[in-house]
Amino acid sequence: MNSPAAKARHELRAIAVIALPVIVAQLLQMGMGVADTLMAGRINALALSAVAMGAAMWFFTVIAGLGLMLALTPIISHHVGANNHPLIREELRQGVWLALALSVFQMLSLLVMALLMPWIGIAPEIVAETRQYLLWIVWSLPLTCLYLVPRFFNESMGHTMPMLWTQLLMLPLNVLGNYLLMFGNFGFPEMGASGAALSTGISQTIGCLALFAYTLNAPRYAPYRLRQRMTRPDWAHIGTIVRLGIPISIGMAMEAGMFTATALLMGRFGVDTVAGHQIAINIASITFMIPLGISIALTVRVGQALGSGDPVAARYRGRLGIALCGGFMVVSAFFLWLLREPLASLYTPNPAVITLAAQFLVYAAVFQLVDGLQVGAMGVLRGYKDTKVPMLVTVFGYWVVGMGLSLMLGVFGPMGPAGLWAGLVGGLAVAAIVLNVRFWRLTRRVATRL
Repeated sequence: MNSPAAKARHELRAIAVIALPVIVAQLLQMGMGVADTLMAGRINALALSAVAMGAAMWFFTVIAGLGLMLALTPIISHHVGANNHPLIREELRQGVWLALALSVFQMLSLLVMALLMPWIGIAPEIVAETRQYLLWIVWSLPLTCLYLVPRFFNESMGHTMPMLWTQLLMLPLNVLGNYLLMFGNFGFPEMGASGAALSTGISQTIGCLALFAYTLNAPRYAPYRLRQRMTRPDWAHIGTIVRLGIPISIGMAMEAGMFTATALLMGRFGVDTVAGHQIAINIASITFMIPLGISIALTVRVGQALGSGDPVAARYRGRLGIALCGGFMVVSAFFLWLLREPLASLYTPNPAVITLAAQFLVYAAVFQLVDGLQVGAMGVLRGYKDTKVPMLVTVFGYWVVGMGLSLMLGVFGPMGPAGLWAGLVGGLAVAAIVLNVRFWRLTRRVATRL
């Protein structure tokens, strides 16, 4: 394996082993959102708008918690590279305590967002329906957060198939739950958008229990003795996870918050606009799952290389992975632009909503190009446990540049809803450029110093 081509093939295979199950699992998870959106679209535009608003706020809450828990991935990956079994086991246990504490704050945050909806000018009928959606899903947040502990443990070990099998279980359960609860089939109550929320919560709970059962009983993890007596909370240990995870959480919350704020601001332009925006975001999010899966694999591969004391390999893996993310999104952007109207028509028969969604997908195709580069660089930097500077980059890129442009062009300017999408593009572009510059400078210093 001396030639550059052979070296690249070897590393791409290693990335693929980790990334492909994650990608498929993420796509299946997105499939739950697609199913909710498609089935809500068959009820009426109000139900679709409620799912759009409710899912956006739910996603923001979950993604902020996911960012904090994501610190487990580089931490455990470094332990794996150093072959430190006791610390690998302890990270899992302390992660459970952290997840339980975190879920309390998540539940409160979601309820506060529900109360604040009327203050940003959202139509009253959308507010009422969305609040019902949130009330029927908020109970499942502790289980949703706990699910992240065995997920990140398995990912850090480079074993990502369990997440795939779990999502294969959750998707049909969610679709079945929607069929029964949204439309009132087989004697169940007809709950509309609230039925989608309850179905999602039930599916998340079953997924959490299934993944914990696998992780604690898998023969491959027997040497780590994961089923030993549960230790008490070690707040110093948890503090180490939190210090690394808070910048990740803030960074991810800034990105998710930008998309959530955009969805909420769309409420100023009526039900059809919100529905069209939800369709466009849903389609763009599906394609984003592929570079996101690669990014997760890069965190693991880079972290394991650094844990074993090989910074040159870590830098090589980062460069190759970022190029892979960017290359895929070029192809994705082309097909998103080319097929924008046929894709939008899959979600709804409403011509006005289809037209709006197709217009938004033009902007989505543009931000695909920069989104792949920023998520790839972010994954690599997490592998280096570099989280504070990326956090500052995302705060500036997403909220100063992105939201500033959205307000200037969309809310107070002449572009309307299209201006909100232009802000998304601008914010992601700034983040992509600065994060990649950060990667090149940081990895050059680390490789030279070590």
